[in-house]
Amino acid sequence: MRRLAVLVTAALLAPAVPSFAGGSTVVRPVVEAVQLPADGLHRLVAGERLVGVTWTTGTPRVEARWHTAAGWSGWTKANDDSDEPEVAERAGTRRGTEPLWRPTGADQVQVRLTGAATGTRLVRVLDGTAKRVRGAVADARSGAALLGDVGSRADWGADESIRDKHPSYADRVDAVVVHHTAQGNDYAQADVPALIRADYAYHVKGRGWGDLGYNLLVDRFGGIWEGRAGGLGRATIGAHAQGFNTRTLGVSLIGDMTKAEPPPAVVKALARVAAYAGATWQFDPRETAVLTSRGSPRYASGRRVELRRVFGHLETGQTACPGSLQDRLPAIRKGAAALLGPAPQLGEVTVTGAPVHAPLPLQVQATVSREAPWTASVRDADGRVVRTASGESTTAGIEWNGLVGLADTDRAVLPARPGTYTWALQVDDGYHRPARRTGTVTVGLPVVPVG
Repeated sequence: MRRLAVLVTAALLAPAVPSFAGGSTVVRPVVEAVQLPADGLHRLVAGERLVGVTWTTGTPRVEARWHTAAGWSGWTKANDDSDEPEVAERAGTRRGTEPLWRPTGADQVQVRLTGAATGTRLVRVLDGTAKRVRGAVADARSGAALLGDVGSRADWGADESIRDKHPSYADRVDAVVVHHTAQGNDYAQADVPALIRADYAYHVKGRGWGDLGYNLLVDRFGGIWEGRAGGLGRATIGAHAQGFNTRTLGVSLIGDMTKAEPPPAVVKALARVAAYAGATWQFDPRETAVLTSRGSPRYASGRRVELRRVFGHLETGQTACPGSLQDRLPAIRKGAAALLGPAPQLGEVTVTGAPVHAPLPLQVQATVSREAPWTASVRDADGRVVRTASGESTTAGIEWNGLVGLADTDRAVLPARPGTYTWALQVDDGYHRPARRTGTVTVGLPVVPVG
């Protein structure tokens, strides 16, 4: 089994107990659960962020379509999100769909159910009015240096009065479970707090959970947000993967990866989350772990299951979540390992040759402390690039024969002008400060053969 040298501050290794502020601006959500109309039609009002369907018993198939100025969309299956919280949080909960997020411009939604179900309800969630309240508001900005600047619950305006005030804790975290919230991907950065509030309200008021299901959330811009209360650096038990909520950290991308690809900023943010978990609970995100199911849609209670330390929700539940993020898990693990290891460095650089004048080609070569992406370039005295190279290996380098291109073409056929040229090598794994070396070489007049 591989072991990773973990570089981490002392603050990461100690539990981060939430601090408390004297007051905060929160947004009280408006959540209504009504009997599902016979025709399934519901007219949306201003401020309505999402709807969902919940039920008491049964396993119905739920589909929805939205009406905009362009007419009705096609019917889309609403994913069953009936994964249950841990037993201590289960009393009074309802089975239901993932949130059905309102598309831009939609004024109506129609829902249809097939299959038996009892106690069906349509749950609608609206953003409430911002209010200044006094009381305990968890501050998530302590510790967790690998996460960077985390948006706290106060930052997204959590109404702490609606949640369970007593989070449950495990003794450690063994793995990270990756999710997506399955709403649209066209939201603006300013919309993120309201989207988190809507998910929070649906989970607590619509589904009867003790708090937001996810421990952390990531937006499409690469921002990381505190989800469930309990304090960063602590193994707070979430409600995100039935049977595997204990000893896992649930992180969800705010968006729908069913038919989309995650932006690079999302992959990097999820790598930071995985690195944070690995650093805090001392495991290598590239390893596997044996987890014991407490009863999931895939694994009976008591079943011991070997899973990667960073895995997708679909690996323990009957779901398509996290969509295309599942294919990016290797990159997320690799990025986490890079963050936990030392930054790649350039070793000794050797420079040989002097193009045109020698007439040997210029060769710049260097070793790299570990396999990492690198780039190389040669520029003339005016800063124009005359040669580039790139790769990902334990060596970096560039070769230039002293020729430059004709105008409006990439063909390098003319001797370069005499003068001082600058070469540069850079190694950058995308997570640490890049390592860079530069130097100069003199290019003289071309040698003209005699006779």
